[in-house]
Amino acid sequence: MQLSKHPKELWILGLTELCERYAFWGVNNLLVLYLVEYYHYSNENAMHVYGFFSGFAAFMPFAGGWLADRWNYQSPLFLGALANALACFCIATGSHSLLYIALTMMSLGYALFTPSIITILGFSYHDKPHLRHAGFSLYYASINIGVFLALASMGTVAKLVNWEMAFVLAGFVQIIGLIPLTLYVVKHKEVYRQYKSRQAAPSKITYEQKDRMKVLGVYCVISLLFWISYMQCFSSMEIFVHQFMNKTVFSLPIPEGVFLSMESFFLLLLAPILATLYVRLKRDPSPAIKGVLSLYFMAAGFLLMAIGSTLIPSQATSANVSWGYVVGSYFLVACGEMLFAPIGLSLFSHLASRRFKAFSVGVFYGSIGVAFYMGGLLAGLMNSMGSLFYFFFLFVGITLAGALVMTFIQKWLTRKSHFQGSFD
Repeated sequence: MQLSKHPKELWILGLTELCERYAFWGVNNLLVLYLVEYYHYSNENAMHVYGFFSGFAAFMPFAGGWLADRWNYQSPLFLGALANALACFCIATGSHSLLYIALTMMSLGYALFTPSIITILGFSYHDKPHLRHAGFSLYYASINIGVFLALASMGTVAKLVNWEMAFVLAGFVQIIGLIPLTLYVVKHKEVYRQYKSRQAAPSKITYEQKDRMKVLGVYCVISLLFWISYMQCFSSMEIFVHQFMNKTVFSLPIPEGVFLSMESFFLLLLAPILATLYVRLKRDPSPAIKGVLSLYFMAAGFLLMAIGSTLIPSQATSANVSWGYVVGSYFLVACGEMLFAPIGLSLFSHLASRRFKAFSVGVFYGSIGVAFYMGGLLAGLMNSMGSLFYFFFLFVGITLAGALVMTFIQKWLTRKSHFQGSFD
């Protein structure tokens, strides 16, 4: 795969996204442990706060997309990034009264930022559709580089220095991420004028576009099942690592943050492999097939967690379950995520009508928001189901149900997508 064939916007937007995800997901992924250790929340209350914050943040992009479709794409992007940075600095004050204001501000910043950057990236592949899936896989890798670096560094800074310094670091990284984007926009104003003119051009809703909207609606429903389960990686599985997992590897103690970043690490390994395969395969698997496979991988990951949970004594509050179960589960979840998430983003920025592109991306993230909130509620059942085996097996059932549904309708999804038709 020749990386030079991809549009320049991929690398600029990828770097900007990397820094935004460092700040946003750094706070997001450490929030449960922060609330438990710094503010002494109970596990259940901390996960409920996390679920509400994550759900609200992921649900609001539909409003940000609606605004971007009627305004422009670059302004919400800049405003969202600045809001994220300010929120990080507010959390760093250590003031509990500012905590919820900061989380709300970060949610709104995410809502402004995300639909616009995905839509701009989709426009940049207007003349290179054959590279779209590969490009979105590489872009998704940049997201997870940010997540991986945040988990690996912010957790370490919080432990070796303090929590406040970790959040200050996140805020500065977010500001740094705006520098290359600002320089690029100033230097290439004509590119963004083209986006605006294309955005403002009249567009009719054809029968093909109506079919595509039905397909996108189905993907929203399936994404609920996928992300409800995925959300456990940063809630119930964090608690599992904290309380029940042996964190010694070959006689060496390993910080929790390293284990919590393993899923993102595996994503970084998988992204270039899949991006290359999508270009080199003579027949690229359809998005529907990738969706089915992603759900099976997710089910396998939680099955491994359920098996590992059988090693925990009844009513135990701590244990030393082998780290192999968690790391193996993170790998399987990463395989599922790498198949599902970038293809979902690519589809919503590709199949949606031009008048509703950012809004459609926002709706996709809205389904993730609902899933995150529901996943947070389900994570709160971790201590009340009597057995962690039954708790993790619940998510095996959820993802298998989605996989079976997609297996039966995958041909319909491919036919109604009209990939050989016209796009605006």
